[in-house]
Amino acid sequence: MCPQTPITASVFAPALGLPNPIQYFPEPSPRLPASESEKKAYEKGVKAGKCDAENRKNPYSEDSEQAKAYEHGYLDGQKIRFAE
Repeated sequence: MCPQTPITASVFAPALGLPNPIQYFPEPSPRLPASESEKKAYEKGVKAGKCDAENRKNPYSEDSEQAKAYEHGYLDGQKIRFAE
C-alpha cells in the first residue's frame, strides 16, 4: 500500500482575499441609460399597444436591445389602453 498524505481542509475564498462566490448581493447592478434607438423602439411599442395592433410584429431583430424596448413599450401601451 501507498502511504496516504493527510487531508487538509480547503481554504475559503474570502480567506484568500477573493470574493465569496456564494455571497448574495442585495443591490442589483446599475442599469445603463437607454439609448436614443431604444427610446424610439419603446415609443413605437407603446403606439402599437395602444392601437390594439393584433397582427403587430416586432420590427427589430430578436435578441437586440431595441426588440426588448419595443416589447416593454407594447405591454405598457396595452396597460394604458385597458386603463382608459
